[in-house]
Amino acid sequence: MEARDIAALVEARAAEYDALARTIWERPEPAYEEAASAALHRERLAARGFRVAECPEMANSFIAERGSGKPVVALMGEYDALPGMSQACGAVREPLVAGGAGHACGHNLLGVGSLAAAEALADAAEASGLAGTVRYYGCPAEEALGRIPLVKAGRFDDVDAALTWHPADVNTPHRYATNANLALAFRFRGRASHAALAPSAGRSALDAVQLMNLGLEFLREHLEPGVLLHYVITDGGRKANIVPETAATSLYVRAPRASGVRAAYARVLKVARGAALMTETAFEAEASHGKCDFIPNEAIHGAMARAMAAIALPSHTAEEKAFARALAATVDRRDRGASLAMIGAPESLLRAPIHEAVGDYGRGFRVGGSLDTGDVSYVAPTGQMNAATWPLGVGAHTWQACAASGSSQGAKAMRWAASVLAATGYALLSDPALLAAARTEHRRARRPYRSTMDL
Repeated sequence: MEARDIAALVEARAAEYDALARTIWERPEPAYEEAASAALHRERLAARGFRVAECPEMANSFIAERGSGKPVVALMGEYDALPGMSQACGAVREPLVAGGAGHACGHNLLGVGSLAAAEALADAAEASGLAGTVRYYGCPAEEALGRIPLVKAGRFDDVDAALTWHPADVNTPHRYATNANLALAFRFRGRASHAALAPSAGRSALDAVQLMNLGLEFLREHLEPGVLLHYVITDGGRKANIVPETAATSLYVRAPRASGVRAAYARVLKVARGAALMTETAFEAEASHGKCDFIPNEAIHGAMARAMAAIALPSHTAEEKAFARALAATVDRRDRGASLAMIGAPESLLRAPIHEAVGDYGRGFRVGGSLDTGDVSYVAPTGQMNAATWPLGVGAHTWQACAASGSSQGAKAMRWAASVLAATGYALLSDPALLAAARTEHRRARRPYRSTMDL
């Protein structure tokens, strides 16, 4: 079956996929609260003949399968929204619900796009008589803990190849690496007293937090290249005339590899101990989530690039281009190139409102952010791609991205991404040499898996 034939399977159900993605966009649920969104995915897949089982490791996660035996090709979908990012589908800032959640990372499109790919791949495999299992992973809370509990539970151990995508402003294979990270909370406890009448009787937890953060500033110079630290004070006391009994700081540690995160954490812990010693306070450290770096698989990304070239890109109406131009105009001109520069895409692309070509960017690059796909890439050959669901120059985690994720441009790009993923999966199922090359590459690049949360 040709790539264009697989794309036709997706387009035959375009109205259904668009409606499902729009429903999830209109009813955004933040991390750990995606009960309705997960149910919509499960019900849809069950109706299409998938065997569906919920995963006990994490609420709102599930696995759906069609076919049997080896090889196992996995598609991964997400559906959590971001708190405080509610936005109408328009080119002015207009929250639909004040302070409410919104799909500013496009996971309404991501989840449904991967679902559509799983359905098309399963249909194509059955029509061609190909052996193997098509598996869809429903992955909640990507903006927090994400897939890590599933990876740690061994849910990906039998996967021969894993595929996913992400909404973006360009069309490209995701050939670039990401940082590993660890999210921590340091909570200090001291002794309260009146700040004017008996300051000597107090032991300030806030002093400890401030000293710790100052220590981190001095530590930065002596960490390995590429290690990042960023923090906020989440508890600084209640009143200025009370020596704070409790205080806390929230810290992210990022590094090019998971092993680097652990090494940096060991030094951060010493800074916390020093702050506690200086202030005669006590502290506890808690890891809320952490992600390994993403290891790109060139064999899979090569197949993905071929599928991207073979499947016609969406065409856009004059109205869609006008909306994209108006939305992009709300982003400062100096900031519009940021999403391109980090993967080596040329800034000249910004002359157009929408990326209507296939690029191949990011080989050899590493972006500063972190993805839970990284943990999957440690245990299975993994490929991912970006599709231009947003206007050029619009980045993730913005109200502009939320607006675009509810638009017809977003829906068209979602279906194109679904077609590319399904065609890539078909190539892996039908070409043993390609799958063997992906496995061999993964073995050579593989590092022993250990979650960054396992300190």
